[in-house]
Amino acid sequence: MNIGYIHLDYGEWTNGNYNSQEIGLAKALERMGHQTTIVYWVSAKDKRCVTKVDITSNIRKVYLPYRMRLVHHIWPNFSLLLSLGIDVYHLQSDNLLCVPEAVNFCLRHGWKHYCYVGTIHSSSPKAISRWIMDKLSYRNFSAFRKTKVFCKTPAVVNELRLKGITSAEWAPVGLDIDIIPKIIDSKEKLKTELELPHNKIIVFLVCALRPDKHPMDIFPLAKILGNKYLLVHAGAPWMQTEEYMKKLKSNDIYKNISFVGKIPNEKIHAYYEVADYVINFNPNEIFGMAILEAMYHNVTVVARHAPGPDCIIKNGESGFLCNSVEEMSQIILSDKKVQNARKQIIEYFTWESTAKKFLDYIQH
Repeated sequence: MNIGYIHLDYGEWTNGNYNSQEIGLAKALERMGHQTTIVYWVSAKDKRCVTKVDITSNIRKVYLPYRMRLVHHIWPNFSLLLSLGIDVYHLQSDNLLCVPEAVNFCLRHGWKHYCYVGTIHSSSPKAISRWIMDKLSYRNFSAFRKTKVFCKTPAVVNELRLKGITSAEWAPVGLDIDIIPKIIDSKEKLKTELELPHNKIIVFLVCALRPDKHPMDIFPLAKILGNKYLLVHAGAPWMQTEEYMKKLKSNDIYKNISFVGKIPNEKIHAYYEVADYVINFNPNEIFGMAILEAMYHNVTVVARHAPGPDCIIKNGESGFLCNSVEEMSQIILSDKKVQNARKQIIEYFTWESTAKKFLDYIQH
């Protein structure tokens, strides 16, 4: 069976630098005997447009031209999918504007399909933009009522069911364990290679410098924790880069913050191995791939309550959940640790278990 993983937004966002959800799912489906065609919508001027890239004999990327684009929302030409030999359509939906058109196109052609949803809300840093996009995406609820909807978190399942979408079901994002490098060096050797001090407690943060991720919360946390701790922050420069860098240089206490910028995914795992804690400030975290990765390394994660962390972490057993920077600091200062983080990921958050949910629906 050829399963089409159809993006309904613009472009390809991972480019190999992150734990790609589409590749992780495709590899799980391949092990179960199926093919996956991953469709990205790009500009007609993009050199990749109308090209195909074979990842394996059963996993293919296809780049097709969109008709119009508004930021990361696009208006695709769905008729271009007809020639790809797809048997089932996995519609990567969220709050994207073309979801109703995608669902209706599948229904008109009698195609097997389902939607996969991580959020139904806009994450724009501008309040007016969030309001407009949330209003526009109300159209999606009517489309979701016509089909099967899988959700990345129980919180989204509950929101959709309150809106009369009774088909909503939880199917969490999985971790692609295959791409995690096997690290055999000792923690001490890794610290030396990463030029990290051996006499400090390492607190690791992975997030881009953009408002919705709340990276600026690292500064009050650093003040509370003090010089016994080193807060290492990896993330892409973004909207708050200037503000962040200015703040970083403004106070001697912030010498216990090390911003290492954007680093490749394979190198991030060395930081997980040396970290005593991994933190997440985002109160609106849709899921949290960095949380999955850290927990796989059996690191103690301390995260703000949000849909993603709340469904991944069993509070006090496989990590800690909190409501504020102050609560986060209290957990870290108390030296609380957990031992069951990796077990939680292996049992519930691999792509095989989620792929099985999709296939069970398709086949029955």
